[in-house]
Amino acid sequence: MGIKWETSGVSPSGLIRQQTYARQDGAGNQPEVTLWQTYPEQEVMASDNQKMNVNVVAVFGDCGDISSSMLIAGAYPARSDVSGCAVSTGLAFSLWGSTNAIGMPVRVEGKQFYVRGTFEEEEPRLFLQAQAESEEPLSNMQLTFTGPGARERTDQYLSSAGFPEGRILDLTLFAWVLGMIFRLPAIILAFGILGRVIMYGKRLCHYPILLAIYLLMAFGILAGLWFCIDLPKFPSDFIPAMWSDFGFWGNLFEEQGKNMVSWMTAGPAFRDMELWTSSFMAVLLSVCASAFTAAAAMLVSIRSYKRMIFFCMAYTLTICLISFKIASVHNMTFCKAMYLMPCLWICVDFLFYYLKETFAAADGEGRVLDEEKT
Repeated sequence: MGIKWETSGVSPSGLIRQQTYARQDGAGNQPEVTLWQTYPEQEVMASDNQKMNVNVVAVFGDCGDISSSMLIAGAYPARSDVSGCAVSTGLAFSLWGSTNAIGMPVRVEGKQFYVRGTFEEEEPRLFLQAQAESEEPLSNMQLTFTGPGARERTDQYLSSAGFPEGRILDLTLFAWVLGMIFRLPAIILAFGILGRVIMYGKRLCHYPILLAIYLLMAFGILAGLWFCIDLPKFPSDFIPAMWSDFGFWGNLFEEQGKNMVSWMTAGPAFRDMELWTSSFMAVLLSVCASAFTAAAAMLVSIRSYKRMIFFCMAYTLTICLISFKIASVHNMTFCKAMYLMPCLWICVDFLFYYLKETFAAADGEGRVLDEEKT
């Protein structure tokens, strides 16, 4: 959960006091809290007096909670490390002509820091830790809860801690929708497999023995389908007590619409730009992959065991290479369904072709025997 303040915020010293009081009072289920704020156009200078203006992100907590950029060397500075910083590859190359900047000194607004890590990003950006005794409020807070009810628990936390009210950015449902869109190619294949299983079963309704044998195969296919598909769990906060509670659904869509408007009008920070870019790329990739998957499923027919093995191995190798590339560049990975569902489709396609040929041969032999008897 993200909270943004326009004119106020929470200082590191204020957060330390709240956490101390919470421990003394025995309060349980406290969230992981990270404070941060971006300071644009701050002067940064290397040891050779090379200067440039960059966006400095002051963090009090875990830098990894607010950034999706992939570390290529070192680590982000820890919360207690007030002399360390992490720089983007764009900033490192501009200051030192290389991304190998671990241990290099750098001055930020007159104060010296040492590079602890380098992360993948073209924009010149620098992360540093705010001092624990600082009274300067930071305008953004990231809360990480364990378990459901994050929105209600966020309101309770802000109220009990005495922090000022801010704009809560709840994108839980948005994340679930993105997860479903990302799995769209696998979902299309799953529906295709279900449709073929049902249609083929209908053709055998007049042959009880064949239908009984086919049902065993169908249960095996459905078991494989259940194992391969891994749909994201629907957020429990959005499940009503009764599905016919239309007032709940109306309030839900209205609230989520307000959350999206709040997110887009809150002023795009660097992490919002990262999320927008990642979301757009995920949707575009999923739609293109879905069209390609549907076309390939209709055009490709597996008619031999060797061909089935070849296509499964070729697809597995291709998806592994693509996954390795996007994981190293964009810090993204494919879900289990994207690895397994196409291979399941290939195996099922060959199985149906084999069943079709077997049943056709058996039917032809039966007709020959009937003709000989007559």
